[in-house]
Amino acid sequence: MTDAIELRRLDGFDGTAFAELSESIFGDTARQRHLTALMGAEISARHEELRSSLPKADRVRIGAFYDEALVGYTTGWFEVGGRFYIGSSAVHEAYRGRGLYTRLMREVEAIVRERGGIAISSQHVATNNAVLIAKLKLGYVIAGTEYVDQMGLLVRLVLHLEPSRLALFAERTGMLAPPVAG
Repeated sequence: MTDAIELRRLDGFDGTAFAELSESIFGDTARQRHLTALMGAEISARHEELRSSLPKADRVRIGAFYDEALVGYTTGWFEVGGRFYIGSSAVHEAYRGRGLYTRLMREVEAIVRERGGIAISSQHVATNNAVLIAKLKLGYVIAGTEYVDQMGLLVRLVLHLEPSRLALFAERTGMLAPPVAG
């Protein structure tokens, strides 16, 4: 079934299908109502106003389509210094466990490499084991954690696209390695 799914790089698109898929998976509307109740409408509105006033970065959007139905996506943007940040990814429940997420991540990697990027990063809720494990299998490393009011505890993952940068990361973070025989 995933062979019949086509990945498309999207420049302009109708965001309705993306929003609907995201809402069905993440429940952003319910989360936003909950945050407004906790933080107050004024703080929530200020946060959204600040977010919308930020300059728009060089965005990349990839849609996964079965026939013409959007069944998965990933979107992100380039940051200063050649790093790419994956802002959101989702795969419809009926299409999970078939390698679609891996295909989306490989397509992101190809785009970032084409454009000369040096690393790809993302943040995920600390309890999202399925995505954390999938990314670790793809070569991402854990680069830290952060608490964010809107999301809770997040794990930051990074895929270094240059072996020398991964080696530097390993050296500076003291990554565990098997003992050297000798």
